[in-house]
Amino acid sequence: MKRTQRLAVFAALTATLMGNVAAAADNEGNRLDTGEILVTASRTEETLKAEPQAAEVITAKDIRRMGADDVLTALALANNLNLSKAGMTGTSVQIRGMSTNHTLILVDGKRYSGEDASNTTNVYALQRLNVSDIDRIEIVRGPSSSLYGSDAMGGVINIITKVPKEAGGRVGVSTGTLHTSEYFNFDFGKHGRWTTSIDGRLERRRPYNRYTYTETISPMTHAVSSITDGYTRSMYGMRKLFHLASQYDFENANKNKLRFDIDYGKENFRSDFPDTRSRIFTGTFPPVAWRFTNKNKKEWYDNEQRGFSVEYSGKTKRNEYKVRSYYNKLKKYSHLFNERVLPAGSVITPMGPINYNLQYPKEDMDSAKYSTWVTEAQNTMYIGDKHNLTFGGEYRTVKYTGTRLGDSVSGMSKDKKSHHIDSYAAYIQDQWQVNDKLYLIPSLRFEHNSQFGSEVTPKVGLTYNFNPHWRFKANWGYGYKAPTISELYMRMHRAMGVTTVNIYGNPDLDPEKSRSFDFGVEGNKGDWFGKVTYFNNKVSNLITTERIPGSTGVQYHYVNIDDAQINGVEAEVGRHFGKRWTVKLTHNWLDATDKHSHERLNGRARATTTAQLIYDDNNKQTGFSAILWDQFAQDYRYDGDDYTYNTVNFSFNKQLNEAFSIYGGVDNIFNKKVDDLYVDGRMWRVGAEWKW
Repeated sequence: MKRTQRLAVFAALTATLMGNVAAAADNEGNRLDTGEILVTASRTEETLKAEPQAAEVITAKDIRRMGADDVLTALALANNLNLSKAGMTGTSVQIRGMSTNHTLILVDGKRYSGEDASNTTNVYALQRLNVSDIDRIEIVRGPSSSLYGSDAMGGVINIITKVPKEAGGRVGVSTGTLHTSEYFNFDFGKHGRWTTSIDGRLERRRPYNRYTYTETISPMTHAVSSITDGYTRSMYGMRKLFHLASQYDFENANKNKLRFDIDYGKENFRSDFPDTRSRIFTGTFPPVAWRFTNKNKKEWYDNEQRGFSVEYSGKTKRNEYKVRSYYNKLKKYSHLFNERVLPAGSVITPMGPINYNLQYPKEDMDSAKYSTWVTEAQNTMYIGDKHNLTFGGEYRTVKYTGTRLGDSVSGMSKDKKSHHIDSYAAYIQDQWQVNDKLYLIPSLRFEHNSQFGSEVTPKVGLTYNFNPHWRFKANWGYGYKAPTISELYMRMHRAMGVTTVNIYGNPDLDPEKSRSFDFGVEGNKGDWFGKVTYFNNKVSNLITTERIPGSTGVQYHYVNIDDAQINGVEAEVGRHFGKRWTVKLTHNWLDATDKHSHERLNGRARATTTAQLIYDDNNKQTGFSAILWDQFAQDYRYDGDDYTYNTVNFSFNKQLNEAFSIYGGVDNIFNKKVDDLYVDGRMWRVGAEWKW
C-alpha cells in the first residue's frame, strides 16, 4: 500500500512538471515576482513570505548587531536551532530536535569535508570561516532531501559569502574569553573584466580551563577510590584561515560569469588534561596514600583544509543556469602523550614518593583524510507568469582514509585503510503561482548511492495568503540519510584517559528515513508580527552507538534502532516600538521520543524560550545597535537526567564614524554553570574594525 501511494505521488508530480516543460516551448514569460529577501529553501531566489518552508535569514547587519566574531555566535538567536557543546572539542547543532548529522551545512551551496562523527559532522566548518567574509546565513528548518539529498533530514544551514564587487576592504581585531584574532577583507575592485577579493583570519584560541573534580568512595569497605582533580583545558592554539574569490564577467547579453574560489585553513592545537589518582586505604579514613594512574596527559592536533571551486553561470530571458565543480580535503593528525604509573610499587604518600621510578609513557595517534568532489548543474526555466521550473543533477564522491578504519590497536604504529562512496542524483521542482492566493512548490529527487542503491524523495509545500497580512503554510516530504563511511567501516582503537575506547562500524546498516509534515500561520499587522508552526517528523532506522553485548571495557558498535518520533511547536511574536526598539519572544516546545522504549531522546530540551530586547538607531555613519536577550532551557535531557537553566546575554555594535566601529558582547552574564552540559559560565568578547 505504501509503495502504491508513493508511486502515485511520483506519477502526479512528474505529470505536472513535465506538462510545464512542454508549455515552455510556447511561452516566453518572466520570472515570478518574488520580492527582495532571498533564501535557498527552493534553490532559487525567493522571499521569506512566499517560501512555504520555514526559513530564516541572518544578514551581515544582524551579525554586526550580535557583536559576533565567529559563526556560532551569529547563530545564537536563530529560531529552533540548538547549539550546545558536544564534549571538550566540538559543538552540536540541532534543527527541530534532529541531531547534528541530520543537518546539512553548506558554504555557498557547497558541501565541505568534515569530521565523520555523529555529534560533530561538518560542525567544525562553522568555526573554519571568517565571519567578516559572510554576506548572510540562510537557515531552512525541516527536511530538504528532495533538493539536497542525504544529510538534509533536519534542515540546511547555508553560509553565503560576499561576491567581489568594488574596491574596498576592512581590517579588525578582537579578543575575548575564548580567543583573540586579527582579520582582513580586501576587495580589489574591477580590473578589466576581473574582480577579485581575498580575506583571512588569524585566530589564537585561549587555553580556557574547565574545572573538573570527580570522586568515588566505597561507603561499605573504604577500599579503593579514584579521583580526578584539576583542570581540563579545551583545545587551544593557532588557527589560520584564507579565502580567495575571483570572478570574470563576460559582459555579454547572457550575463555569463566565471567564478573561482580557493580556500585554505591550518590549525595547530593542543589540549591538557588533569591527573587521575587512586586513593589507597590502610584501614583508616581518610586515606594516607595516593597512586597515579595517568599524569601529564597532553594531546596535539595538526589539521589542514584545502578547497577550490569553479562555477560558470548565466541568465537569459527564459533561463538562469549554472555549472559548478568543486573539491575540498581535510587532513587531521593528533598525537596523545600520557605519563602513566604502574600500580605496583608506585605509591605516593604525603611524605613523598615511594618507588617512583616505574613511570612509562603511553602514546597514541590518530590520522584521517576526508575529501569531497562534486560536479553539479542547475537550470531555472521561467514559464509564463505562473511557473518557475528548476531542475538539475549532481555527481558526488566522498573518500575517507584513516587509522580509525584500520585493524591495528592503539599506539603509534597504526595502519590506515580507505573507503569511498559515490552517488549521483537528479531533481526537479516547480514554483507554481496557482492564483492570487495560492503558491505551490512540488519537488522530486532521485538519488543513487553506490552502497545502498536508489532512493526517491518527494516533497510538496504551499503558501496560502488569506490577505496581504496573514498566510498559511504547509509542507510534506520524505527525508533520507545514507550511513557514513565511519558508521559502516570504523574500527577505532583510541586511547582516552586511562582506558582505550573501541568503536566498530556495521556494514549491515540500513539508511535512515523520515516522513514529516508541518503547518502554521504567520503574519504582520502594523507594528506587530508573529508566527506559529506545528511540525511532526517520524524517523525510521535511526543510527546510533550501543555497547557490544557481553563485551568488557569500552566497546561500542553502530546499529539501527527502533523508530523515533519528533514533534513540536515553534512560535514567535514581536512588536516594533517606533523606529528603534523591538521586543521579540520565541518559544519552542519539543517532544522527541524513542517509539519503542517511550524514553525521551538524549541531548534535547523539552522547551526553550528566548526573550529579546533590540535597539537600532539605523544610523549608518554613527549608529548604535544592541541586543539584550534571555534564554531559558527547560528539562534538557542528558543521560537520563533533566536540567533546567537560564542565561542572560548582551551584545552591541557602535559605529564611531564612517570608517571605525567597535563591537562586543557578554554571554551568560550571571555566570551560570552546568558541567554535564558544558555550560561553562560567563564569556566575553570585544573588537574593533576599520573599513574603507
